[in-house]
Amino acid sequence: MRSCSAKTSTQDAQKESFIACVGKQYLYPSDISSIDLSHIDAADADFFIKKYVEEWACKQLLIAQANHQAIPLSMEDRFNDYKHDLLAYHFLETLIESEFDANVSSKEIADYYQKYKQRDFILHHDIVRGIFLAIPKKAVCINAVKSLMLSNKASDRKKLQACCKPYARTTILETNQWFPWEAVLAKIGYHPPGDATRLLKTNKFIHVAGQKHIYFLKINQYKLAQDIAPLKAVEDRIRAIILHKRKLDLINKIKCKLLEDAKKNRTCIIQMD
Repeated sequence: MRSCSAKTSTQDAQKESFIACVGKQYLYPSDISSIDLSHIDAADADFFIKKYVEEWACKQLLIAQANHQAIPLSMEDRFNDYKHDLLAYHFLETLIESEFDANVSSKEIADYYQKYKQRDFILHHDIVRGIFLAIPKKAVCINAVKSLMLSNKASDRKKLQACCKPYARTTILETNQWFPWEAVLAKIGYHPPGDATRLLKTNKFIHVAGQKHIYFLKINQYKLAQDIAPLKAVEDRIRAIILHKRKLDLINKIKCKLLEDAKKNRTCIIQMD
């Protein structure tokens, strides 16, 4: 976005056609070229950009109308407070980045888990790990899938992966990861009759023919709601907790040192009873 005088804006417009204009504020194609559209479907990209431009225009209109009004002193104070807060925050983040250790050891994670597992890591839903497949009935590999699933041979595991490759959207082969049981059933599109927890507790291998798919579910392990979550299922969460606590401790350390140094060289004086 660029602000131009009437003369300059005419010259710019000749060089590059603008997308939108509000008063002397112009939005050019180059201004929106950096917008990240990777998360947007191609069919929706034009609509997304149109909404962006409309939001930009509305913002400029609001600013223009606000500039015609007398800004209360309290509002100016708030602007200054916000600017100073932003500046202080940015500099603090710079200091944190230079000192922060983002490495968390397996021992730290395990120690935290042992200390707080009874309090913080009680499951609210059933979780499982195993192999879960929904293969179209027309697939040529169906007859081989069951024996490959039940095999523990590494070569058979590779064969199973090859069989399932065309159906990646309806397969879960990460046997070392834990997944919510309801999410597994939803992903493969299987709706079991009766209680899903009962199905989990009473079956280690499920083979069901649906209207369009054959469902294979090999359950290696499960944990029920109200059980303590296994460490593997919560280690990413624990790592995030440790890093968050470490960051807060570092912020406190930086602020304390900043104040101590300032008091020593008399650039900061605090007089309180």
